[in-house]
Amino acid sequence: MIRIATAILATATFAACDGPSDSGLVLESDFWVTACGADSTVSLDEEGMVDGSPSIEFLSDGQVQGFTCCNSFFGRYTTRDSDSVHLIRITVEGMTLALCPHSDREQEYLEQLRHAKSYVVSSDRLLLMDSTGSPALTFIPASKTQKKQ
Repeated sequence: MIRIATAILATATFAACDGPSDSGLVLESDFWVTACGADSTVSLDEEGMVDGSPSIEFLSDGQVQGFTCCNSFFGRYTTRDSDSVHLIRITVEGMTLALCPHSDREQEYLEQLRHAKSYVVSSDRLLLMDSTGSPALTFIPASKTQKKQ
């Protein structure tokens, strides 16, 4: 039964990456974890933080923090609206320096964050878009995932 529920949730996660619709979520509403290409189960560490999935959290004071699958990072972000497009700029200012077995994935994730130019929050998703308007990263709110400990 659990496998069936997981399969249904995974299918819904991948399908939802394609089509936006208004959800009422806002950028600062939750702790966001990567969605497409990852399973929909999130592990929590001893402090209750997401463990294992790349994540990001936008704080109301312009600070950003997150996890790359191996290291934690922090920085700043700015947003503004221009012609019905939500523009965003993310600057990673620092991070922990743990030795990571898949540092290429970590660097790719950080580069995608740095190159994000706009965002859309819809269908219970946060889409960070690159300069061409194509989705570079897709996140779901951590509160909408299955949590396992």
